[in-house]
Amino acid sequence: MRNRPVAGPKPSCRLLLRLALCGAFALLPGPSGAGAHEQDHAIAGQKLQIKANGTPSKRKASFKVRHQSSINLLHNPATEGVTILIAGTGANAGRTELITLDPKLWKTIGDPDFPKGYRYKDKQGSRGGITKVLLKPGKLSISARGPNWTWTPSGVQDDVWVYFRIEQETFCARFGGTIKKNEAGLFQSRDADSPGVCPDQVCGNKILESGEECDDGNLLEDDGCNNDCMMGACSGQEFASTFEGIQSVVFDGYGCNSTLCHDTEAPQGSLILSDANTSFSSTVGVLSFGSLLDRVEPGEQDLSFLYTKLAAATLGTPTEGSPMPVGGALTVDHLEALKVWIRGGAPRDLVVAGTAELLQGCLPEPDPLTIPKPDPPGANVGVQFQQTPWPLPSQFEDEICMATYYDLTVSNLVPAWAKLPCPGVFGANNPSGECFYWHGQTLYQDPQSHHSIIHIYTGESGPNHSGWGSYTFKFQDPNDPAEGTACDPTDVDPNVGYNPNCSSAFPSSVACIGFGPPDYGQFNNTAPTFSGSQEPFSQQNFADGVYSVLPMAGVIVWNSHAFNLTSGDSTLSQYVNMEFADPNHQLWPAQAIFDTASIFVPNVPPFETREYCRTYTLPQGAELFSLASHTHRHGVQFRTWAPPNTPCVPGQPACVPKGSAPIYFSTQYSDPMQLKFDPPIAQSGSTANRSYLYCSLYDNGATPTSPAVKRQSTSPSPPLPFVPDGPCADSKVACLDGPQQGQLCGGSDSSCDSFPGAGDGVCDACPVRGGVTTEDEMFILIGSYYLP
Repeated sequence: MRNRPVAGPKPSCRLLLRLALCGAFALLPGPSGAGAHEQDHAIAGQKLQIKANGTPSKRKASFKVRHQSSINLLHNPATEGVTILIAGTGANAGRTELITLDPKLWKTIGDPDFPKGYRYKDKQGSRGGITKVLLKPGKLSISARGPNWTWTPSGVQDDVWVYFRIEQETFCARFGGTIKKNEAGLFQSRDADSPGVCPDQVCGNKILESGEECDDGNLLEDDGCNNDCMMGACSGQEFASTFEGIQSVVFDGYGCNSTLCHDTEAPQGSLILSDANTSFSSTVGVLSFGSLLDRVEPGEQDLSFLYTKLAAATLGTPTEGSPMPVGGALTVDHLEALKVWIRGGAPRDLVVAGTAELLQGCLPEPDPLTIPKPDPPGANVGVQFQQTPWPLPSQFEDEICMATYYDLTVSNLVPAWAKLPCPGVFGANNPSGECFYWHGQTLYQDPQSHHSIIHIYTGESGPNHSGWGSYTFKFQDPNDPAEGTACDPTDVDPNVGYNPNCSSAFPSSVACIGFGPPDYGQFNNTAPTFSGSQEPFSQQNFADGVYSVLPMAGVIVWNSHAFNLTSGDSTLSQYVNMEFADPNHQLWPAQAIFDTASIFVPNVPPFETREYCRTYTLPQGAELFSLASHTHRHGVQFRTWAPPNTPCVPGQPACVPKGSAPIYFSTQYSDPMQLKFDPPIAQSGSTANRSYLYCSLYDNGATPTSPAVKRQSTSPSPPLPFVPDGPCADSKVACLDGPQQGQLCGGSDSSCDSFPGAGDGVCDACPVRGGVTTEDEMFILIGSYYLP
């Protein structure tokens, strides 16, 4: 995921196998709120022109696209932010700086509640030379001129990419092939086809990605981050930690601690920002005066009152009261530094990757990061479950499974009004037969987390079954005298409902396959999921009146995947706060959409694309409140259309994408869009009026920028013999490259030689078919609804 403070490998996403085969989403129908979700949209370009071979005042550039269904008005550029990057490739590669448009210069076209589009005007071109932008459904045009335009091509470009980013959605177009003019200072191209997918790594977009040491988005070479996104010499101010840099650059530099604001004499709102120690103790985890938000919520900037106040001045986003600081808004970079620090767990004395260049200062190399343990909800409010720390050495990645036990019947945490007889079977670990209602949850993970999937075990084995392994105490501090000593998970502390820091063995395991007692797992329908995320902070709430349940006692299984790209050793912990559903939210149980009827339908030959569609019909009277999706790495586009839709299944001639704009559009298999409907959408009328059409496009190496073609030699075998798919048979394998690329070769490399006897052939390309590993594919619609 590209919005992480530290770049890392893509998620495996094979985890949903257990959900697909046993319908395990029953306890987690889906969040009603959307977190941060990176989306990439590859679009066709109509025109790109760069003319910078004259005097600076006569430089100009323009870009235009139309008829692109992925361009919509789901985001307001005035409140959600827009950046533009134009970059060439080849021997003379160069780029603009990352251009952040002034949010105050956007105007709405038409009714603000039902806009027809957005227009940006800046006659001076103060932000990177951009003078005009027009954004309408299916259309985007950009104009620039004058001395603030920062890129003059130094020579012939192989091709030129345009990146337009709004909120966390990036639209990319590649101009190559048919180029009208291509020389020093001049580039003109028209009618560029869509590149299929956007590049995984883009130097200059201010997002730290795999293969980069840094990415500050600017064109300075002496700020510690060179223009090739590699670390360089730093001539800026030195800071010992990220927070010390924020204190100096933000709190001191913008006068936040002046006598008019937050000094020690008469601090506004009792907030003192006089020095780093005082500022830290006054902000992190401290409730803001007159607000329901903490001043800094580690892991989530949008729930941090300090950030929302500063963002209001810089980005024009809404906030309570007046924007800050009163003396002038933070630069976009300085605001971003605060955001990255918060998402990194808001540490006091550590260095968060990516903040040195944002602060234009010099910092030591990044540290591994942990998030502070959150306060539990408290009695009559909710309960907290804990995954104990597991070791994460430097330059290490692993996926583990761990079990913990809880028993709330020995505590006073759950009020009588939150209890009910369990509506289903929760196994031998819940002898009381009681459950508790829950309406919302918050998951906290250390920033090194790649993903978390959290299950409740519903089988017949107890917490001390040998399949879980030995239980020991585990702490973030490995020098704790109790570290590694044996513990009894049933020795429950009534104050919290479990034995703190006591957990099972944590073997490496993909999707917990082979972990636990014989009846545990996705193939036995004993591991329903009730939480999980790919973010360090994830908050989920059902629609009003909607609830789900968990047993009063049980075994929780934590499937945790994490990586540590720093030079220091660390650990990985996570906590989930479950909030009880009060009587007002005990009306309707959440219902899951987890449509696996065509889960394994994809069948894409090497170097081709295929799109599959299907409909899902909701019950009469259902209230839909969320939609999501699931594919693997070859799933490059998932779309869903609102009713009416004639019911159909893949292969039927009429089961094809609609020409109208979809209500759901996702392009990141590793972080699919979580779409919330508030208020929920009522379903009524005919079958067609309750049917949602969903389609997924799969790309098996069709273009140079596509996901790599599936290969026989590198495709892992399925985890169990009775599930698909794995390496293709010799009868299906094709030539990997050369003049015979894509032709069947029967497993013989010589069949792919460029000429007889050349010895350069590789017979290794496989079709992508439905299966359970990342190299195979799935086709699943996910969502949530309730029945009043």
